[in-house]
Amino acid sequence: MISRTNPLLFASYLAPCIRPLYEFVADACGRSQLVTGHDWRELATGGADVAFVCSPPLVWLAGAVEAIAAPVLMDPRFGGQPIYSSEVVVRHDSSHRSLDDLRGARWAYNEPSSWSGYWVTLARVGGWRYFGDVFAAGSHRRALRMVAGGQVDGSAIDCQVLAVELRDHPELAERVRIIESLGPAPIQPVVVRAGLDPGLKRDLQARVLGLSGEVLERFFVERFAPPPDYSAVAAALSRLAAKPGLRFQAGRPSSL
Repeated sequence: MISRTNPLLFASYLAPCIRPLYEFVADACGRSQLVTGHDWRELATGGADVAFVCSPPLVWLAGAVEAIAAPVLMDPRFGGQPIYSSEVVVRHDSSHRSLDDLRGARWAYNEPSSWSGYWVTLARVGGWRYFGDVFAAGSHRRALRMVAGGQVDGSAIDCQVLAVELRDHPELAERVRIIESLGPAPIQPVVVRAGLDPGLKRDLQARVLGLSGEVLERFFVERFAPPPDYSAVAAALSRLAAKPGLRFQAGRPSSL
């Protein structure tokens, strides 16, 4: 059983615009606080009991954490499964109609631990040399605004993040458009520290899987489900790691 006298530490390594959803989940599980993670490698040394993290760190952490759940988005494209896509966005007045049109163009990625904003693009185009210039935006939020402002020609944005951003900032919806979807892929997991008590893990999973209501709906989540199979993500990361020009250090790329 989860004890309120020994509350759990939660950490989020995902988009800040979805943070109220993570707070809701953490509160339901008896958190002490929800901290903003700085580096997913903190989880390798027990930096948090429960975390919201993207799928590549789950693979790279190699057993230090375990996935217990994942959100199911309301989007009918995903058929009630815990999967998602990345949306390739350009300016509303852009002549680009597909990712193929963006060869040699200016591109922004969010950051290297993200499947939806980084690795899914590499899995499609093979390497960053596909584009003319590549910029590290640091977040989906910043990448989206770089596209809207004309600083870059395109970017891949997590479909859930994009839906929230365009709803909350309607001026952006008038300045960008989607030209292609990449995916689907297994969506980001809720993970627990591997050394956590097995009974506590089961209790946490049961609580997360039982969540419902307005907060989930506000972030386009139907429910939480058992985690999907991330082996396809692991295979893609392994394949891309072997490519020339993509060198890895401690599970992260050290150069483009």
